[in-house]
Amino acid sequence: MRIRSFKFLLNSKILFLRKIYFFYNIYLRNFKYLKGGSQFNEDKYINSFFENDYKGKFVDLGCFHPTRHNNTFQFYKKNWRGINVDLNPITIELFNFFRSKDININCAISDKKTNKKLYFVDDFSPLNTLDINHLNFLKKNFLINKKDFKEKKIKTDNINNILKRYNFKKVDFLNIDLEGLEYEVIKSIDFKKYEINLICIEILDHNNSARNKSKKIKQILKKSNFKFLKKIGVNSIYKNTLI
Repeated sequence: MRIRSFKFLLNSKILFLRKIYFFYNIYLRNFKYLKGGSQFNEDKYINSFFENDYKGKFVDLGCFHPTRHNNTFQFYKKNWRGINVDLNPITIELFNFFRSKDININCAISDKKTNKKLYFVDDFSPLNTLDINHLNFLKKNFLINKKDFKEKKIKTDNINNILKRYNFKKVDFLNIDLEGLEYEVIKSIDFKKYEINLICIEILDHNNSARNKSKKIKQILKKSNFKFLKKIGVNSIYKNTLI
């Protein structure tokens, strides 16, 4: 049976049938990620900063999937708990199914609470984006045509609102993978109010606009007492020098 043929289960109003789809998407389709799911093995490096028996808090912005290409799954298995945020409702249903002890939120993250245009490819595409510059990059480098994207209006929220709502004053690990919106989020974080230890952030430099945002991200992190440690794949790891 082809993968797409399972999607009819998502449209069912019967919870049991929907759970079959969730089970398939985690334990069958993505079985190989149950041991470790980071895209570039960055979770191994990130884990090395914490004792094995330490139980911390994480926040994952653009969490995508509970196991696949996920930098917080290993922490969850070690009884850490956190907040997972994604603009895709199916992603959050998967998190509620497989990582029910986390706080799982279906919304888009930006610098403020507003409505934005979403360029949407597919439910499980890592290419869905709110950023027009990133969209142009995807068209050029992933051979995706304009007709492959659907445009939707989507609500966004500010990360500070979420941290306040769930009383996350201290965050041991913050993961940011927002397909072009990383700068908007970084510039909006109240680093004086919220103590963040380690940050993994996707930083791209595919054109002048992206390079400009990349430069600003690095300036903000340096000013906020974060030291660059290592680049793994497209992700950069930063450590708070005051902790």
